Amino acid sequence: MLDTLVAAPLQSTGALVAAAAFPALTWATLVAWVYLDALARDGDHPVRSTAAVAVFPPALVAYVAYRPERTTSQSDRERLALTVLLALLAAMMVGTVFSPPDVFAQPRNTFGAALVTLPLFYLLVYRENAETTS
Repeated sequence: MLDTLVAAPLQSTGALVAAAAFPALTWATLVAWVYLDALARDGDHPVRSTAAVAVFPPALVAYVAYRPERTTSQSDRERLALTVLLALLAAMMVGTVFSPPDVFAQPRNTFGAALVTLPLFYLLVYRENAETTS
């Protein structure tokens, strides 16, 4: 009886933390990538673009559509941020689509999907771009 009373809140707390951690980490990575991309493109105000996307994430569409031409090549930090961002987005989609509608299963499956998508996107994005710039 005591195990049931103690284990259930701990399990739900872990699920809530995991459910909040992935979107928060994805948002932070998105903000970092926009800032690094805006610096590389030598825009008027990279902080303004970053703040707009940080406060209102759909502003990313306007940023991508109206950003200036790139003035420098893509840095390692920018490629790494893009790799992690795409891997986390893919992991959240895979974890949501392929898991049952259970509050405990979705964060667990999202974490498992991240273990698969991070190496995959490392090979697809980070290594591919590193080879083309070298």
